[in-house]
Amino acid sequence: MGFFDDLKKKAEVVGASIKEGASQAADKAKDLAETAKQKAAISEAERGIKDVYVEMGKKLFEEFPDKAKELFPEQLGKIEEFKNAIEAAKAVIASLSEKAEAPKAEEAKSEIPEA
Repeated sequence: MGFFDDLKKKAEVVGASIKEGASQAADKAKDLAETAKQKAAISEAERGIKDVYVEMGKKLFEEFPDKAKELFPEQLGKIEEFKNAIEAAKAVIASLSEKAEAPKAEEAKSEIPEA
């Protein structure tokens, strides 16, 4: 019976090792999940800070435009560039919309019977 006793002891050792490994893996998974949760909380808080800065800057610009121009000439120049790019893109969209509507208008005319 010595062989079976040795086999049983080895199986118990292997089982304990597997159990310990599974426990460590579960702990690691919990730690990773908590890390991800905390990183998400950090990102959310950073977005909140950025939103407040944007709100402050917008209010400064609206309330004190001369002071804003004095303090942030480069940034205001960039804002103007972005505004111009937006207007140019809107003009392209309007042109494309008109172009798309023109064939529909011609089709509608051709479908109206002449008197």
